[in-house]
Amino acid sequence: MSKAVQEKSERILKAALVLLAKKGYENTTINDIADAASVSRGLLHYYFKDKEDLVSQALTFGFGSMWESSIGSLAGATTAQALADGMIDVLKKNMQQNPDFSALLFEMWVSSRRSDKIKKVFSEGLNGTVDELKKLLELASAAGIIKIDSAESEGIVRILLAMYHGLAIQLLTNPEKLRDKRLWIPVRKLLLMAFGDRK
Repeated sequence: MSKAVQEKSERILKAALVLLAKKGYENTTINDIADAASVSRGLLHYYFKDKEDLVSQALTFGFGSMWESSIGSLAGATTAQALADGMIDVLKKNMQQNPDFSALLFEMWVSSRRSDKIKKVFSEGLNGTVDELKKLLELASAAGIIKIDSAESEGIVRILLAMYHGLAIQLLTNPEKLRDKRLWIPVRKLLLMAFGDRK
């Protein structure tokens, strides 16, 4: 794929992510996405088979870029405290810089109940996130940074993701809570408990 083709494809996917988060799957049309990406509808059909294909690829693109910019930044943590603080920072950063993607995840979860193709992509993205975060926690445990039983790592990761998504819903509704230091004190304590730090 040439650089120009890749850039145009990414522009379409980014436009789709923004529109889907704001308008929802049912209310977003191919024309809306073409207009937002400043491309013709014909060109959009050249890159993507149909709306479902476009949405699936946009979701895959969103998961990939979110993983690279977010979870990947946690790999440098050298203490349980730094890992907990890093996870809180990831959530804050995502809610400040990418609130549309968090909204899109909830929208796509609903849409995945009606579309097998979207369900497959959503499931793969979520399972990929679980696997990568599980590896990160197991490496941190092997290095003595945190103390978790490897048999429990997937359960811990899924609980952490449930907390992340639950907080994300609340922060989408009440974004002013991002700056409320009182909110993050118990979140940090829960993270440290999950990492085996009982202090």
